[in-house]
Amino acid sequence: MTKKLKLTISIFFLLLLIFIGIVLTSEYTNMKNIRAEYSDLSEESYNLRKDSLRVWGIRLILQFFIPLIFLTSRLSSGIRSLIERKSLFLTGLFYGIIFFTLMFIINLPLNYYSSFYLSHKYGLSNQTFYRWLEVSLKSFIVNDLLICLFIFVPFYIIKRSPKTWWLQLSVLAIPVIIFMVFISPFVVDPIFNKYTSIEDEKLGKEITELLHKADIGDASIYKVDKSKDTKTMNAYMTGVFHSKRIVLWDTTINNLDEKEVLSITAHEIGHYVKGHIWKNIIQSSFSIVLLLFLVHITSTWILKSSHETFGIKKLHDIAALPLLLVVLNFYSFIGSPIMNYFSREMEIEADAYEITLTEDRESAISAMEKLYKESLGLPRPSNIYKIWYFTHPTLEDRLEFYRNYPLD
Repeated sequence: MTKKLKLTISIFFLLLLIFIGIVLTSEYTNMKNIRAEYSDLSEESYNLRKDSLRVWGIRLILQFFIPLIFLTSRLSSGIRSLIERKSLFLTGLFYGIIFFTLMFIINLPLNYYSSFYLSHKYGLSNQTFYRWLEVSLKSFIVNDLLICLFIFVPFYIIKRSPKTWWLQLSVLAIPVIIFMVFISPFVVDPIFNKYTSIEDEKLGKEITELLHKADIGDASIYKVDKSKDTKTMNAYMTGVFHSKRIVLWDTTINNLDEKEVLSITAHEIGHYVKGHIWKNIIQSSFSIVLLLFLVHITSTWILKSSHETFGIKKLHDIAALPLLLVVLNFYSFIGSPIMNYFSREMEIEADAYEITLTEDRESAISAMEKLYKESLGLPRPSNIYKIWYFTHPTLEDRLEFYRNYPLD
């Protein structure tokens, strides 16, 4: 490994620690200001935010540090040497199973602390440990082990076209994204929860009227049993064409009145009517092209500068997976402000459509206030955290928008 590469890695982690320090300082200052402005917020809201920020900082470091350890310790190349077969498919399959299993085990304590312990500590969940473990294992199988079956594909393309693999892989990824958006509601979602149609219920009929008013009356309406996992509330619209559906968490139905549920539903309808699903697909497609190009340039340079310190000679070596993940995580991190800006803009569009469709700004306001209250959310984050991580406008921004948006 050259001195330049060592220096680059050292500088990156130093800058990462400085970034974390700046965010934490900004967040604590922001919480101090909120205390002075909002006297009715519970102490639990602040404590949850502090605990969540600690998890965020640790997770941010680990997403780079752990794959880097796989590389610099030669653990990755050691795994490849142990399971290497003549078949790239089998090599990728066995390597992926070992690599992702180790990653799952390493991240398990932090995942337990963040998604189970903290949720119970602050009364946001009544999920049993066995249910948490079930969901975690299912996520591991669906998101990680399934990838192992296809992990050989990018490395085959890299080997066949070392200079243009990023473009070919980008083109291949686009139909995969569309396919997953289409089949996810039918295949993936039911693995984790039970979905029940509510189209014949009173609420379902009210939602059907909204759907017809929005000219998408063929969308299905479902309730999902999220109460066994969380006490927080949510709703979403997913799928395209005949797979599109409105999904309401049962916690949302149980904790909001009918008008508030309709307001939240109208917001989700707005995402579909405004073409946000397709815009996200298009945006993701362009992002993947740029992202993989940058990964190609950077990974090639790192590998060349390593002088085989990692035990890897070529980028098409399956042992280069942690390297690709580190670089991918880096550019995803750098690009987060841009992606989240567009996401917030879409949310504003959906908010506007919501009160236009329902003509009920009061229910939109009360529903949003209840969502934040039940989840122990704060009315706003610091500006840097909002820019880097917020996919939605803050509570303050949304309430102001609802109050001032003109109704015809």
